[in-house]
Order: sequence, then structure tokens, then C-alpha cells
Amino acid sequence: MMKRTRLLLVLFALAVTIALVALLVMPERNAAQDWEKRKPRFQEAALRAEPLILAISAYTSAIGHSPTAFDDIVPEYLEKLPATGLRGCGSFEYRSLTHKLGSIVWYDLGSRQGRPWSGQSRYSDGDPDHAILAFALDAEGKITSALIDRMPKGSEPEEFESAGWRKKENRIGMALALSDTYRLYGMPADVFESLLGPPDGSRLVQGAAWELRINCPTGLLNHDAFVYWPTQKYPQHLYGGYTEPIGGWVYVHS
Repeated sequence: MMKRTRLLLVLFALAVTIALVALLVMPERNAAQDWEKRKPRFQEAALRAEPLILAISAYTSAIGHSPTAFDDIVPEYLEKLPATGLRGCGSFEYRSLTHKLGSIVWYDLGSRQGRPWSGQSRYSDGDPDHAILAFALDAEGKITSALIDRMPKGSEPEEFESAGWRKKENRIGMALALSDTYRLYGMPADVFESLLGPPDGSRLVQGAAWELRINCPTGLLNHDAFVYWPTQKYPQHLYGGYTEPIGGWVYVHS
């Protein structure tokens, strides 16, 4: 009798476990199936947006900069805004990103020669065994922040000397003294390049001047979005979610 009871308990526990696993797997499977059904509707929404994108481009070409809002293009460049055709997310939103345009430029400071650094690296640029001096630049190419990344422990500042810097002689020490010698914040690219020479590398931080967006929440805590940038160059992660290309747009899965 005791063995039978134990067997029933084991079977009951196994059944509960299987049921719980099924409950966890089924919503994911249903969500994936639901997304495959929804995806073509976003492809259609992208087509509906083409006149809007053309109007924004026409305004930019005529005026010399992108619009600040839809009011700049309606009705002169577009009679009225198109509908998205999507239930529950029926309007296009526009954001000017000109103020967020920027880039990172960096200078190789040389090898750490096996010496560790404190803290976590902020940038993945350059040789991971080298320290770098990274400048964040705004849309006008002016420095908004300067950071020495992967600086080895125990480094001491040395007097900055432009000729020695260009020869890459003890850049680590000179980088530490650079901010004491020059006011870096707000310095234009042509000025710091006259001191330091051309950067060893650069990359865009935000390459789009404007954005079209359709907010597509599918639940209380879900903030999916359908996003278009005129560059059509998107990161793998955006606004807290991962991106899935759909035509020239991306769907952001939150």
C-alpha cells in the first residue's frame, strides 16, 4: 500500500510538472504564431508610409534641414497624413533627431603591457589590450565628453606635447594631462585634430536626422514599436528591445 501511494505521488508530481511546462511553452508558441500573422500588416503599413517619407525628403531638400514636426509638411508637401491601417496603432509619429546626432572618435594610447585597469570598459573600439582616449561629439563636431578608457593602473600624467603625441610617444601619460592643459568641452574637431592629428577611429552614435514611428503596444507592459530611419541602418537593440527588419523599417520587440 505504501509503495502504491508513493508511486501515485510521483505520477501526480510528474503530471503537474508537465502541465506547468506546457503552460510556459504554449504562450511563446502562440505569440510566435500570432506575430507571423501580424507581420504582413506592418509590411503594408510601410507601403502606406511611402508618400509621407517622400514628403519629408522633399521638405529636407527644399529647406536644407529635416522638419521639426508634421505641421512643416502638411499640407504644402503632403495633403494629409496617411493612416497606418493597423488596428490599435493607427497613427504615424514623427521625431526630429537632429539634436541627438553625434559620433565617437578615439585615439589609440598604446599598449597597457599586461597591466590591468580598474572598472569596466566603456568602449569596444580599438585593440582591447590598448588604452584609448574617446571623444563624444555632437552634430556640429564639438566635444561633449572626453574619457580615457582601459587606462592601466598606476599611470602618471606627463606634460602634453603635440609633436610627441603625433609620434605616439607615451600617449597614456600625456592623455592624463590633456584636460589640465586644454579646455576640451566644446572644442571643435578642427581644433583638437590640429593638436592630436586625425583620430585612429570613429563611428556614428546616432546616424538618423529624423524618425517615423508607430507605437504598437500589445499589453500593459509591452511597448513594441515599428520604426523607420532615413539611413535604414539600425542597431540590433533599440529602445529596450531587439529589432527585426521589415523592409526598410524595423519592428522593435520589447
